[in-house]
Amino acid sequence: MGLKKKQLRMLFFILVCVLLYSTWTISSSQSKLSNEDFIRFHVIANSDSEEDQQLKLAVRDGVLAKINSELVREAMAQELADLQTSAAAVMSSVEEEGNESRVSLDLEQSRKYIQENLAEIETTAERILRENGYEYPVKAELGVNWIPQKTYGDVIFPSGNYEALNITIGEGKGQNWWCVLFPPLCLIGVEAPEDEEEAVQEAQELYKDILLSEKYKPLTDEKEKPTALKLKFKTLELIDELNKKQEDPQ
Repeated sequence: MGLKKKQLRMLFFILVCVLLYSTWTISSSQSKLSNEDFIRFHVIANSDSEEDQQLKLAVRDGVLAKINSELVREAMAQELADLQTSAAAVMSSVEEEGNESRVSLDLEQSRKYIQENLAEIETTAERILRENGYEYPVKAELGVNWIPQKTYGDVIFPSGNYEALNITIGEGKGQNWWCVLFPPLCLIGVEAPEDEEEAVQEAQELYKDILLSEKYKPLTDEKEKPTALKLKFKTLELIDELNKKQEDPQ
C-alpha cells in the first residue's frame, strides 16, 4: 500500500513538472517578441469624407510601392558594401545558394531607410495628392506613439507604445489605415513597375525569410480565430528622444 502511495506521488510530481515545463515553454515562445520588434505604418486621412478616404488609400499604395522597391535596393547596396570592406562578411552574413549570394533585411536597415527618406516619402505623397487634384500638406514622421489594440489578419496587437511611420494628410482628422511595415507584412503582394519585376521577386524572397523565421513565424501561422500577441513592452523612449534630437539639433 505504501509503495502504491509512493508511485502515485511520483506520478503526481512528474505531471506537475510536465505542466510547469509546458507553461514555461509557451511563455518563452510568446515572449520572444516585444513592441521593439515592430515598425508600424499609419496613413491618416484629412477627413472621413469619401474623397479624402480614397486619397488616403492612393497615398498608401504609392508610398508602399516606393518603400517596396527602394528598401530592397538599400539592402542589396549595404550587402555589397559589407562584402567590399570585410572579407569576414562573406562567411558570417552571406548565405551561398549555388553561385548567388542572398542579401538580408532587418529592423535596423528598415529604420535607417525610413529615417533617411522621410522627405522623399512626403514628396511622393504630395505628388499623388496633386495628381488627384488636391493640395493638402503632408507630414511624414517616424517615432514612438501609443496605439490602441488593433487586429491585423489573424493577429491581435495589444495596445501600447510602438515605433511607427505616420503619414498625416492635411488636418489628419479622418480615419487612419495601418499595417505592419517591419516585419514586412504590408509589403507582401505590393505591385511594382514592370521594369522592377526582378527586384520585386527578390523582395518577396527576403520577406518570406523574415516572416518564416522562428522569431516572427507566430505572425503567419494559420489560426482558426484571431490570437492576441503577448509582447514584452519596452520603453522605446530612447528612440523617441533620438528622433526629437534629430529634428531639433542643439
